[in-house]
Amino acid sequence: MPRVKSEVIKQYLLNALSEADCVQFEMRYFEDDDLYQRLRAVEEELITDYVYERLTDSERWLFDEHYCVTPERRERIEMARTWRKVVSDPRRKQAPRPLG
Repeated sequence: MPRVKSEVIKQYLLNALSEADCVQFEMRYFEDDDLYQRLRAVEEELITDYVYERLTDSERWLFDEHYCVTPERRERIEMARTWRKVVSDPRRKQAPRPLG
């Protein structure tokens, strides 16, 4: 079977696939551990892109309307927002230099 493109995974997460393509994709990722792991990685990238405002307007709308529908997903988004604040805080100390 050909490898599923990351863009197709992203469209699946944004609920932008046709119903038939969605069913076909779900059948594949339930049977393919590698595809499931790629789904999780693309999902993390999508959340990061959302938090850093790197999605197009249409992707952002799809994300708001279709991805943010569960409390678990909203919690993951909030965790990503918190992480963004932590890593971009100018008061954050840099890691100490190694001794030696």
